[in-house]
Amino acid sequence: MPRFITFLLGFGIGLAGDACHVASGTTVYDWDGVPTLWNSAIWFPFLVGLAVLGAAEVGHRLDLPSRARSRVDVVIGAAVVLALYAFTATLRDQTTTVSVVLCGAVAVAVWAWWDPSPRSLAVALVAAVLGPLAEMAVVAVGASHYTSGSDALGGVAPWLPCLYFAAGAVASGILKALDVTTDAPGELVAGRE
Repeated sequence: MPRFITFLLGFGIGLAGDACHVASGTTVYDWDGVPTLWNSAIWFPFLVGLAVLGAAEVGHRLDLPSRARSRVDVVIGAAVVLALYAFTATLRDQTTTVSVVLCGAVAVAVWAWWDPSPRSLAVALVAAVLGPLAEMAVVAVGASHYTSGSDALGGVAPWLPCLYFAAGAVASGILKALDVTTDAPGELVAGRE
């Protein structure tokens, strides 16, 4: 069940955040005839859900998070990532310096709050590279594009690595946090007696 919940969180955050990007004119889908869900091409939230699940699986194999996290923390982490995602929809036509510094600072704060371990940092950094590269590939095949003023990093937004960094940090520990049998203090936790 934690894996399904993780996928659904990624799916929902991807869908809602992308709706903000489309509504603000930050991104546009270019393929005609592709069904949409809210404002997204039908494939997009599935891709995000699978990416979040992939980062969560890597984090789980690395025994992340290194500090105890609960389901409530998962909700807070997911909400902060979604808020950052929605906030980036307001950055169209903002200077690269301002948008990257602001998003980068929030992303680092998310990582430091969630799990400031080197292993979590590694997952977040990989997400900050692979996520934008995947979106660059989507742009390159003509499925979508970032509009002028939001496309200065290989056709995608320059703040995009920051968003993926924050998402990767939280995703890295989500499976272990969701694997808690109860959130009550002193109660049984998965893997402990």
